[in-house]
Amino acid sequence: MLRYFVIPAVIALIGALLLMQLVRSLDALWAWLISITVVTFFTYGYDKVTAGSARLRVPENALLALAFVGGTVGALGGMAVFRHKTSKRSFQLKLVAVLLVQAALLVLYLLYIRSA
Repeated sequence: MLRYFVIPAVIALIGALLLMQLVRSLDALWAWLISITVVTFFTYGYDKVTAGSARLRVPENALLALAFVGGTVGALGGMAVFRHKTSKRSFQLKLVAVLLVQAALLVLYLLYIRSA
C-alpha cells in the first residue's frame, strides 16, 4: 500500500515545487493542493483502467490517503469522470469520513490558529 501512496505523493510534491517556480505568487499550500488534486484524479483513473485486469490495483487505503492529504477534489472528480468507486458503499462512507475530518480540521484552523 505504501508505494501506491508514496509515489503519487512524491510526484505531487515535485509538481507543487514546479508550480511554485512557474507562478512565483503561488502560495505553497495552493501549489500542493493543485498538484495533489491532479495526481489524485489520475490515480483514480489509473485504478479504474486496471480494474478487471491482471495488473495490480491501487489499494483503497492509498486512494483515501491521497484524498486525505489534499486530493479530495481530485478524488471526487475521478470518481465522477471515471465512474470509479461510485457503487461501493463502504468506500464512499470512508471518503465521507475523510471529508468530515478535513472539515473539522479546517474549522479548528480557522477558529484557533488563524485567529491567534
